[in-house]
Amino acid sequence: MTDVVAHCLTDRQMLLAINNVERIFIGTIVPVLIIFGISGNILNLTVLLTPTMRTRSNVLLSCLAVADIVFLVFMIPHALAHYRFFSFNYWFRRLYLGYKMQILYISNWASAAAIWLILVICLERLMGIMYPLSARRHKKSTRTAVIVTIIVVTTGLLTSYNHFSYFCATKHFCNGTQFHAMCKRGDAEMYVERWFRNQTNPNSDFVKAIAHYGAHVNAVCVVVIPILLVAISNAMLIYTIRQRQKQFTMQSSIKSDSQLSGSQSKTEHKVTITVCAIVTCFTITQGPSAFTTVLAEYYPTQHQSIIAVTAVVTTMVVLGKALNFVLFCLSSANFRARLLQQTRQGLLKKASRRMSTATRSTTLESVSIKLLPKSTRVFKGRSASQSMNERVAMREFKRGRSVV
Repeated sequence: MTDVVAHCLTDRQMLLAINNVERIFIGTIVPVLIIFGISGNILNLTVLLTPTMRTRSNVLLSCLAVADIVFLVFMIPHALAHYRFFSFNYWFRRLYLGYKMQILYISNWASAAAIWLILVICLERLMGIMYPLSARRHKKSTRTAVIVTIIVVTTGLLTSYNHFSYFCATKHFCNGTQFHAMCKRGDAEMYVERWFRNQTNPNSDFVKAIAHYGAHVNAVCVVVIPILLVAISNAMLIYTIRQRQKQFTMQSSIKSDSQLSGSQSKTEHKVTITVCAIVTCFTITQGPSAFTTVLAEYYPTQHQSIIAVTAVVTTMVVLGKALNFVLFCLSSANFRARLLQQTRQGLLKKASRRMSTATRSTTLESVSIKLLPKSTRVFKGRSASQSMNERVAMREFKRGRSVV
């Protein structure tokens, strides 16, 4: 519902973020992390999707990069809302407040998909290390595409409660020049504030049930359970890596019968180290979000301390999305080499394109000179003096003098 009121709101009432901690973290730190994270994940995709790098682990890591990019893109409106220029802009407020629940839904969807992708990546590496023959046998199967599709669809359904979790009322203040909105939980029985005119909840019982139980199901199935499973799988992965390092140390003193098998095992070991670094960073940065998700269900979300804690935890989540590129560069020498190689190739292509453009223009000039008439080319050097003599002769002819 939208009403028009003559009363004008103050600057403080128009602000979309009042908490100072939230303004510092979400409004100042998060935008820098978003730019860095989107750029880094795009670079990850350019390396991981090259034909020579398309292994099952790299395909899953590419899907993770796409999910992180989507999450970071839809975090931009929340960061911009903390700047006065945008918070006082009528059209930004109209779009942001009008579609805030949808933006929140897509962000949570991408984050949930990333959490389950991390779990699948960790389990895939663990199985690849513990059962290498089975992993190589199913290397080119369509199982990866099926798993990713199931994750995307399931997490989309689990986070769809965001569409019904809040009921929002909108008003135009100051004779239609100020736009504002107020949202209340979708499972409340009655809204007693002036915004809602003491009306009862217009949602059906089914929508109320989705709004009430959906948040709990989401907290358990999308945050708590996968993060616990990721932590356990990561601990097993670290233990397996240490055992493999001891094995490689023993094999280095004994000449192996199959050098190809040994090099392939070392390559898989390096990939596992990269995955382990990413999963460890994910567990550290995403773990606190499980705590705040559960806490938000039992404490008022407008409490100043809850807002401050949520802002810090959200910044940690964004930091985890942005650090994937750094972890790739630090833990994988192959990734660094591929990135440098692609950068050099891109610079060489630009240089060759410029040289071909310059050569083409020079060729066209030479062709145009060759196509000029012979008399023009012969007397080109004397064209200026010749034209001057012709003008003098024409003036003398007009005066009645003969010119020989």
